[in-house]
Amino acid sequence: MIIDFPGTRTAAAPVRKLDALAVEAALNGRRTYDELHPREVYEVVRIARHRGDTLDQVAELLDVDFFMISDEYAAAGA
Repeated sequence: MIIDFPGTRTAAAPVRKLDALAVEAALNGRRTYDELHPREVYEVVRIARHRGDTLDQVAELLDVDFFMISDEYAAAGA
C-alpha cells in the first residue's frame, strides 16, 4: 500500500511504486532478497506469511538468512 501525502513529494524524489512482476518472481523463487526494493521485500514476506509460510521458508524463498527478514515477518503478522 502506498500512502501519498500531498505536498511532501518533490521532483527529485518521486514515490516508488511496487513492481508487481518482481514480487511475483520472488514468490516463485526467481528473485532474491538483494534484487528487491525494501517495499517489495515486505510485500513478499506479507503474502508468504498470509499463505502460511514459516520464517525459515520465507528466508529460503528469498535466499537470505532468517534474521535479515525477521522484523518484516513480525510486522506482517500484526
